[in-house]
Amino acid sequence: MNKGSYYILIALMALVLATGCTGGRSAKVDVNNGVTITDFSASPTQANDGDFVLLDIEFENTGGTTARNVQVDLYGVEGQWRDSFGNLITSTLTQNFGTLRRPIPERNIPGDFRLANFNIMTKDVPEGISPVLPIEARVTYDYNTSGHLQLYAMSEGEYRRKTSLGEPFPTAEIINSAGPIKLDLADRYRQPAIINSVSQGDPVQIIPIKIVFTNVGNGFPITEINNQITGLGGAGGRLTGTIDLFAPAGIEFDNCLGTVGGHHIDLDTTQIPLQLRESGTVPVACTLKVDKATWGDRPIDTIQLVFNIFYRYYTYSRVNVQVIGE
Repeated sequence: MNKGSYYILIALMALVLATGCTGGRSAKVDVNNGVTITDFSASPTQANDGDFVLLDIEFENTGGTTARNVQVDLYGVEGQWRDSFGNLITSTLTQNFGTLRRPIPERNIPGDFRLANFNIMTKDVPEGISPVLPIEARVTYDYNTSGHLQLYAMSEGEYRRKTSLGEPFPTAEIINSAGPIKLDLADRYRQPAIINSVSQGDPVQIIPIKIVFTNVGNGFPITEINNQITGLGGAGGRLTGTIDLFAPAGIEFDNCLGTVGGHHIDLDTTQIPLQLRESGTVPVACTLKVDKATWGDRPIDTIQLVFNIFYRYYTYSRVNVQVIGE
């Protein structure tokens, strides 16, 4: 091998390593979704009475966490279409796919990708009409949103010092994992809390926080109760998991979703359930309490809230098939 060929070989090897050996498929991350339906197609889209139609659903985990208990359901076929043996379909067609791992963009590793196929036969349609029949594919899965909220608190003296010097005030920082549910903080609560001295009024100071959970994905969270899936309204959109408070001594929850005191909230057992509404959002009013004597002369410090939120979610896509009566 001559020197020129040697350098070409080295360059090709470096290119393969840089692409992560993914066979040309790069890591795709959608910060606002979990499992994404990348394609839903019917072949053919125009069929005669008695023809078979093949439905292909391609989907991929493009979010920031692992998708579990992934399930594909086909709606619009029960009692209307026939199976591959010509029998009337009498229930929702379902396929299960277990776990889909998340993408790892740092190493250019894509998320798990799956394909579901359904082969169905057209319904009986009288001669002379050609109805267009809608079919919906819904991918449902268990997902997780991790969130980190960092707040600032400062003494009244530190607040005055910064004001007199014209120094900027630190504002709250919010981090969300990629996925369809996000947490945010209302603007007025992003500013640092000012802790008065113990000589002023109450020995305890309350810090109000308004956290907003929002559905930013292409579907909606759902809840399963007694094997029944509920969506909007009722018990639909229920979020579970935990909220943990990490803060200097003397700071704890005052009241959050009915949980009083401490540094840990279990959303499975709160008096007020964390549940998204039809608007796709839910505000959560939490208060923290600060023991002023314990805070003492501390000029400034951070307060961190760590969220580990779980939910079941669905996304969907639709196709139309025209059936020609004969």
